[in-house]
Amino acid sequence: MLRAKNFKKIMEMFPMKNTLFYTIVLLFFSCSGSKEKFLHPDSVSPEIYEVLLDNDDVKVMMVTFKPGQGDKMHDHNPMTFHVLKGGKAKVTLPDGSVNEREIPSGFTGYSATGQRHQVTNIGENEVKILLFEEKTITPKTERVENFLHPELSSPEIYEVLLENEHVKVMMVTFEAGEGDQIHDHNPMIFHVIEGGKAKVTLPDGSVNEREIPSGFTGYNPQGQRHQVTNVGDNQVKILLVEHS
Repeated sequence: MLRAKNFKKIMEMFPMKNTLFYTIVLLFFSCSGSKEKFLHPDSVSPEIYEVLLDNDDVKVMMVTFKPGQGDKMHDHNPMTFHVLKGGKAKVTLPDGSVNEREIPSGFTGYSATGQRHQVTNIGENEVKILLFEEKTITPKTERVENFLHPELSSPEIYEVLLENEHVKVMMVTFEAGEGDQIHDHNPMIFHVIEGGKAKVTLPDGSVNEREIPSGFTGYNPQGQRHQVTNVGDNQVKILLVEHS
């Protein structure tokens, strides 16, 4: 079951049965248990599923539904999703059953198993979702002594949106001039929502400064302990998905 930091607040916004809400959200983006030919969403509906990153371990897609737009029936690998722009969706299963529900902006979820489905935006606004699919993610080969979790050392920067046995999702926000404490990461995928200029310092004192463009998506399977400072003039915001 999903566990989001703001889960209680979301449920208060939606007074209907919590179980129903969860069921519909999971159906909105769930992977298939079907033994039939796997239907990749970016192959059957490329106008909706834009691939931002694709390698042997992961696939990241920006999913955009215009009002009234629907995709074709498809499947998903185990995945994490974050709703950038919410709206109202209709989800249809192969047996013809239908569910409708409002999906709030900011909602974050994870689905390890699920059903083949088709989605239509039945609201009046564009719906936009970041989707992180897992293929085969290799655990870190090196044990890190005294692992430094970023959300513990710098909780004002790393906001945990979702954490379970599979993933930890964090919204990382650096104000101009702000820096975090030195820390570690598990294998992770990240997407830059608001870019800027960052300085990265390693334990040996070496420094690297770089521009991080908005929209950039990356994957780091074997991270190195580091510290980050926003050396630009603008806020930097990054969605980060760590895999256990």
